[in-house]
Amino acid sequence: MTRSRGDVRLAQIGGTKGPVLRGSAVTIGVGAAAGLVLAALSGCVVVPGSGLTAEEARTELYDSLDRTETVLGGLWDNRDDPTARGCLIPLWVEGEHYPGLRLGSAPDDRQAAANSVRDTWTEWGYRVTQTLVGEVIELQGRSSVGELLVFRVTEEAMTLQGESECRPE
Repeated sequence: MTRSRGDVRLAQIGGTKGPVLRGSAVTIGVGAAAGLVLAALSGCVVVPGSGLTAEEARTELYDSLDRTETVLGGLWDNRDDPTARGCLIPLWVEGEHYPGLRLGSAPDDRQAAANSVRDTWTEWGYRVTQTLVGEVIELQGRSSVGELLVFRVTEEAMTLQGESECRPE
């Protein structure tokens, strides 16, 4: 038995009643499923982001760099560039993000400095990786919304750099 109600037909299948979708509803469902499959295959992960503007995300980046400097101590030269750079948000939406660069004095102990930064960034919720490149210890930290922080330390100097979260233009 089949009854019609608007664009949805109610059909009795196997003893149960349920809606049978037609037309645009099916097209929307197939389109949404195809979009999710395409995003997964391309390696994109759709994340909601922070909801900040690009300028607010820049401020968040600079705050993260400032707080990391405070943890490390020493003298720092701020070389932040306030010029926005283009970037792509997942699913190819154009956005912008900001870079930051700080140059620091020699640490008392490079391994202790790296450990302090790793522990601090982990405490803030960043995913942190550590790599040894010759005599350079490099840490990369990425937040859940895509902010990137990079710390490099040698016996002679420290650098902090980063990129703010990519936000729509």
